[in-house]
Amino acid sequence: MQYIKIRNLREDSDMTQKDVATLLKVQRSTYTMWELGDVNFPITKIVKLAEIFDTNVEYLLGVSSNKRKVHYRKELNYIYVGNALKLERIKRGKTQKEFADCIGVRQSSYSYYEDGKTKIPTDKLVSLAKEYHISLNQVCGEIKEDIFAI
Repeated sequence: MQYIKIRNLREDSDMTQKDVATLLKVQRSTYTMWELGDVNFPITKIVKLAEIFDTNVEYLLGVSSNKRKVHYRKELNYIYVGNALKLERIKRGKTQKEFADCIGVRQSSYSYYEDGKTKIPTDKLVSLAKEYHISLNQVCGEIKEDIFAI
């Protein structure tokens, strides 16, 4: 999976890969592999990037063209993501096997994603979002704006 929007936002912000890597607290070489799509970009780091570039996860991952800024939970973890996926699956009346088949993994592997025992690869999460019209912003801990209203 290529992350062209992420590269474009970085360049438009006059930031180097080293600058972004420092903000994400990773090595430049790690960030470079993520940006080039050589290695899956971890969801927690995508959320941090959305905050850095004042946009949202769905835009960064190419699921939406809407660049609106989204606020996310401060402590996003894989248990939260797994629970959110489980709720989305149940809401659609689907089985774990159906979701697993959609992303090309075994049902037991998908079960680990929902339990938060294993992080779901970003490309698999994007596939689920596209197939089942799941909001990646919500799965990644979107906080609705009205919470910030005074």
